[in-house]
Amino acid sequence: MQSKIPFIARSTDDTVNVSRTHPLAELFWMLGGLVVLCGIIFIALGIITDLVVARVPVKVERALRGIALDQYGGERHPALNEIAGNLLAQVPRDSPLHDYEINVYLMENEEINAVALPGGNIVVFTGLVAQVESENELAMVLAHEMGHFSHRDHLRGLGRGLGLAVIVSLLFGPDSSASDLVSGSLLSFQAHYSQDQEADADRYGLDLLVRSYGHAGGSIDFFERLAAQHPDRLPYLFASHPHPDARIAALKERIDSYGYPSQETIPLDSALYDVR
Repeated sequence: MQSKIPFIARSTDDTVNVSRTHPLAELFWMLGGLVVLCGIIFIALGIITDLVVARVPVKVERALRGIALDQYGGERHPALNEIAGNLLAQVPRDSPLHDYEINVYLMENEEINAVALPGGNIVVFTGLVAQVESENELAMVLAHEMGHFSHRDHLRGLGRGLGLAVIVSLLFGPDSSASDLVSGSLLSFQAHYSQDQEADADRYGLDLLVRSYGHAGGSIDFFERLAAQHPDRLPYLFASHPHPDARIAALKERIDSYGYPSQETIPLDSALYDVR
């Protein structure tokens, strides 16, 4: 004879399938993990970009000249191109910079900036010209942009930018709060990388300025003027350019270590004064 098992009624536990972790904490860890994963992918894409860029012929860049320039516009400026030509004449003959056809365009824009575009075009904004007070200062700016060509930074930036856009779009779509979070985090990586590129271009520009003019006069004047106008360092933490004070300190250190002399600067060409 089988014994009966007594039935004991138990109250149901409605929390058995409920996580003990707060939903916001789970969301935080999930988004944090995605940011880290995307950061790893982004860095890997950057390494691949560096390897590819070093092997891209300049003639491939030339195919992008018109497309990139159309995004900015501007007019080819004789005085700026004369300065660029004098600088280029001092570049060693075996430099890849001679593979480019350097052309400088002046664009009507109040922003204090200049950009190096694929294929050898440099666009200088009128807002920058309005800030400089000598030919040497403009030469430093153009030599800096030539440094980007020599290091092929413009292509590296393009490759990383495309990589960032692809990562965010594939994971979250173009319009979502998560995509904004990940984009902001990855841009902080990119900003640090870009600041390293800017520092390298500053060193290249200084050396080329000295070879062309025989001294370092005017190399830091423009940055000193910017530093006085923008004393706050916080916005530069995630900017592509270092704070002017940091650039001044690095340039002064290089001037001292290399023993570069400093002499009087050359006044601006009258055609550039008209821009001011």
